[in-house]
Amino acid sequence: MNKVKHIAGLIAMALLSASILFGCDAEQEGSRQVRSTPDSTGQSGSGATEGQRELTVVKEKKPPAEQGIAVQRIHQMNGANIEKWLSDHELEIQVTTMEKQATATEEAQFSYHRFQVDLETDERLSIKEQTGADQGEVIKSSLSPDGKYSFIQTWKDKYKAVNEIENMATGERHKVAVDNYMEVGGWINNDSYVLAAGSMKDRGEIWNISVDGTKKKIELQDPDVESFTEFATGNGKIYYTDAKSRLKSFTPTQSQPTLLTEDVSTFSLSPDSQRIAVSTSTSSGQENSRLLIYDTGGHVQGLLIGKGDLVSHQSWSPDSSKLAFAVYTEDKGGMNGIYIFDTVSGKVSPLGLSYYPVYPLSWNPSGTRLGITVDDKEKLIVTHIVDFKK
Repeated sequence: MNKVKHIAGLIAMALLSASILFGCDAEQEGSRQVRSTPDSTGQSGSGATEGQRELTVVKEKKPPAEQGIAVQRIHQMNGANIEKWLSDHELEIQVTTMEKQATATEEAQFSYHRFQVDLETDERLSIKEQTGADQGEVIKSSLSPDGKYSFIQTWKDKYKAVNEIENMATGERHKVAVDNYMEVGGWINNDSYVLAAGSMKDRGEIWNISVDGTKKKIELQDPDVESFTEFATGNGKIYYTDAKSRLKSFTPTQSQPTLLTEDVSTFSLSPDSQRIAVSTSTSSGQENSRLLIYDTGGHVQGLLIGKGDLVSHQSWSPDSSKLAFAVYTEDKGGMNGIYIFDTVSGKVSPLGLSYYPVYPLSWNPSGTRLGITVDDKEKLIVTHIVDFKK
């Protein structure tokens, strides 16, 4: 794992001024069409897919303009990571500056400053410290799928938060009297937020919180989950992994979970709650991690999206049409860097540069830009924002 953070190289300056087209014709390396072999068992879950699906390079004769991912421009921001997108071309970043280098007896000292950046004009405005919050408080919010409500957590410290539901049209807030130690949760539909509150002793309670601030405890009968490290909600269902790395789902009215698949390291539910990107781990072979697409019932969609020593940082575009993910493989002939899976064409296209992220991959609201933050020896970190051709 310690090698992962050192594999991201410097971007060639020539690429910043060129329009790069990936996934071109049959003679151009890197464009992959995903194909599955027949599933002879007809079963769902990882057991039905082992050894039966493969990533195959398919030669096609379509014009390059009709295929792949086209990059228009790459923005580079030194020492910065993305905090959030404000619009398609505006975002908030945090810039980290080393004030004093580490010595044999003292740690390095850093300063942190926030800026609002306009990618169209390259204008950068300093953001003053957040008002309305006491010193040491951290405020986090999550919009409902329809954007009408927001679940807000104000963390007084790392163990306790004040929870509220805000009506975005009126500004009215309802406090939710729940003790929680975790910020694990999500909107299960437009009207309810599910909070896995956590506990100092066990997994804690799971609450179904309505937009009027009322709450109801959700029962889950599963002795194999001690805490929720992988958790997602959407379209009326709750998804999580248990202590045995098995992906399961249940509903607020169904206390017995349904097993979807096994050997899961990470998963990511698409924004439209129709697909699940699942990274699996195996102990055999040189490639230990695979990325597959499942439907919400646990059925493999016949697609092996990626494979390598480590597959991580899955990030769906807001419209669920594309999935960005990172792959690291010790064997340089294998998959390495950032890849984009297009759900419409079924194509997996490499971004072309040997990025490996150290922060989550970040799409802008329309899915036309992707932010990638990597380590850098001189600048600490560097964020590259890739503009895709429309």
